[in-house]
Amino acid sequence: MSQLRKRFIRDLSIRNYSKRTIQSYVIAVKKLSLFYGRCPSEIQTEEIKEYLNHLQESGRSWSTVNVVMSACNRLYQDTLCQPEKMQSIRRPKNALSLPVVFSEQEVANFLKSFRNIKHKAIFMTIYGGGLRCSEASKMKVRDIDSQRSRIIIRDGKGHKDREVILSYRLLKYLRYYAENYRPQEYLFYGHDITKPISNNTIQKIFRKNLIRSGITKNASTHTLRHSFATHLMNKGIDIRIIQQLLGHKSIKTTLKYCHLAKDRFGNTRSPLDDLSIW
Repeated sequence: MSQLRKRFIRDLSIRNYSKRTIQSYVIAVKKLSLFYGRCPSEIQTEEIKEYLNHLQESGRSWSTVNVVMSACNRLYQDTLCQPEKMQSIRRPKNALSLPVVFSEQEVANFLKSFRNIKHKAIFMTIYGGGLRCSEASKMKVRDIDSQRSRIIIRDGKGHKDREVILSYRLLKYLRYYAENYRPQEYLFYGHDITKPISNNTIQKIFRKNLIRSGITKNASTHTLRHSFATHLMNKGIDIRIIQQLLGHKSIKTTLKYCHLAKDRFGNTRSPLDDLSIW
């Protein structure tokens, strides 16, 4: 398995997958192999289907099963050269589930709950720019373009760079933060000033302050990104602009926020109101 693992990682790297995705795919294949106690090259199509069915019956989410399928596709097509094993397997239908979002007041309450300047700066940045947790954690001081009021996101999801808006209020607070913490290369460093803060640390800080703020929603750091997009849509910002700010490849991914915008029915009349029936 060790040689196969090296080849698999090599092939994923050639396709320019991120380290996080490579890790997820390797773990997914390892679990498939352990489930049958055999090398993946010896596992047949029907067995792959049975394993996927097992995951679904065990209550695993659509996204989890989807990752396993993606990992198997790359393994059998690129590394093992056995593409026929995946040809008859179709991806599960994605259940439409709307993400959790905060109201503007809830975001305000959450940010007010912070007692640590650095921690507050991190989450103001995540919400203010609609960032992913990983994008905020590895951000560098040079990525703050105060002259143009932009934040440069380098090597985001899909290895894409993009620019997002830099709030005047956020810039003012980041300057206050910089005066107190003196970041050098990474804007938000960890215990070692030369290294970025970890995603796990940011998640722990989020959960702690979510409780402190009194918000009971089943939220994560990504909820701030969802809230950013929804609040922009409520303000009437064009969905194409929101797509660019979030770094979505497809407009379909951004369209889900239409279902969350509070005013989406604002100017829509029922056809019943146009009938002369009295």
